[in-house]
Amino acid sequence: MTVRRRVIPRRAFIALLLAPAVVACGAPTATAPTAPPANQTAETAKPAGAPSPAAANPATTGQSAGASPAPAAGQPAPSAAGPAGGTLTIASIGPMPPHLHPYPDSATYSDTWSTLAGYVWGGGLLEFDATNLEYKPYAASEYAVSPDGRTFTFKLRDGLKWSDGQPITVEDYLFAFQEASKEENDFVSLEELLRIESFTAPDPRTLVVTLRETLARDVATGAASVVSPVPRHVWQGKSWLDPVANPEIQKPTVTSGAFVLASWSTAEGATFERNPNWFKGASNVERIVYRPGQQPTVAYELLRSGQAQWAPAIPPAQYTEAKQNPTLTMYEWSPANGVYRLLEFNTTREALKDKRVREALARALSRDDMIQVGENTLGQPQYTFLNPNNTRWYNPDVEKYDFDLARAKALLQEAGLRLEGSRLLGADGQQLKLQVMYPVTSNPRQKIATYMQQQYRQLGIELEVRGLDANAYFEEVQKMNYDLSLGTWGGGSIDPDLSSKAQYLGRGQQNRTGFNSERVNGLFQQGAVELDDAKRKQIYFEIQKVVNEELPSFFMHSALSFSPMAKSVTGVQPTRMDGLDVNDAITRWAIAR
Repeated sequence: MTVRRRVIPRRAFIALLLAPAVVACGAPTATAPTAPPANQTAETAKPAGAPSPAAANPATTGQSAGASPAPAAGQPAPSAAGPAGGTLTIASIGPMPPHLHPYPDSATYSDTWSTLAGYVWGGGLLEFDATNLEYKPYAASEYAVSPDGRTFTFKLRDGLKWSDGQPITVEDYLFAFQEASKEENDFVSLEELLRIESFTAPDPRTLVVTLRETLARDVATGAASVVSPVPRHVWQGKSWLDPVANPEIQKPTVTSGAFVLASWSTAEGATFERNPNWFKGASNVERIVYRPGQQPTVAYELLRSGQAQWAPAIPPAQYTEAKQNPTLTMYEWSPANGVYRLLEFNTTREALKDKRVREALARALSRDDMIQVGENTLGQPQYTFLNPNNTRWYNPDVEKYDFDLARAKALLQEAGLRLEGSRLLGADGQQLKLQVMYPVTSNPRQKIATYMQQQYRQLGIELEVRGLDANAYFEEVQKMNYDLSLGTWGGGSIDPDLSSKAQYLGRGQQNRTGFNSERVNGLFQQGAVELDDAKRKQIYFEIQKVVNEELPSFFMHSALSFSPMAKSVTGVQPTRMDGLDVNDAITRWAIAR
């Protein structure tokens, strides 16, 4: 298959894999520590990487522990945390995604899509242990890898069923692969599928995935396990993209995850009920009521008043009050793939093509000020496209573009702009005017945008602040209809090939800046096939250095991870990943009656 358009690696927008490296995270604890929190779950974020179908499914969030066949996964023990059952109401800041397609495009793929799709879509071949950072079988009962690392053989476990009771078969996997591999179907993780040379089923219980070339272990495992099934008996003959022609896209009636969709409204939210045919057995939580699009302060008020049991993300300004609330537990943890904020430049815009202008815009901003203004001090500076807690791959030795207003003014003069009174004029004699875009659901980014407006006024630049509904924001930046964008990324894999590559590869589907470096493109190719971990590390260190030198994005800071929940919810256990409900963890929670 030849690709003639943008392709990606996601994920966060590729298999959302987390490599089994030792990361800078202490042992997770289910109670609030006395130390400051460390790395916050995003509000309306784009995950940093591309998803396997149903990105929140455990099958798409891990790194193989090795090439040997893994033992079969046992059934989960009943939760000892409290009585099973009950309804979990979630007050979310983010809006509803436009649909729940199991193979989303770049515009659809977001933090909210990952959450909701993870409730209904399952069937991934492998499961990732988010605490031990190792792969183990999920829908597969066992798997093996050939000596050359190119061929993965998966055995489906017995008794896999769709929510309507029909068996999940190898044909459902083949159907999903065939459809998602079509370029015109615009799967956000198409690049991972294109790494597959053949995807076959030699018998009714076996899937054999052969890659086109030998890849680094993390990358190979991600590509081989990227396919999750789609119910062929429901979807065959229907449109893959049009929700009018195929209502299953927006409101799937037959699913494979721990829950089935009971109701759906893009305005009011969704309700999910236990899937009686989920292969792990009935979830402890009977029902999930998802209330989207809450104003940041309203989400916390719903939690505080008992109208919701969980507010995954609240404004930093409410952190102290929520932590001191005796009816709540404040969970705090340090994921290696936590949320970070950055200023994205549209390098195709004439005013931003000159790197000196971009550097001036970066140096006019103080990270300390933005952490104070936007995060209420709950953050730490970040200097590359990887979270500082990702100690396996993070390169601290890069150009940081620290705050220097005098240098910013000098750079603008060097770029041919001149300050006349309080106005910075271009060669055409007109004042330089720019617009910064952000989603209105993000209170921190709204505050940072206002701060930027004040700072750029000192340079003579008129900055328009434009807040959009989150879905509209994602669409605009994906189409590159912006000057400056306040982005938030996080989640997904800690491996750069399986996450950030999508943003900085010249033809990456998540490339929202227009950045295209032959050097970076080549280094990403080298990193994917390099089998020596030490050499891979040096390759990705170099990529971070080159990206910073070119400055398509200004990396600002990491937000700290905290999430309040009603004490009536028990069995919650943070991990080394970025969300409390990663994989199928939510099925092991219990709500006290």
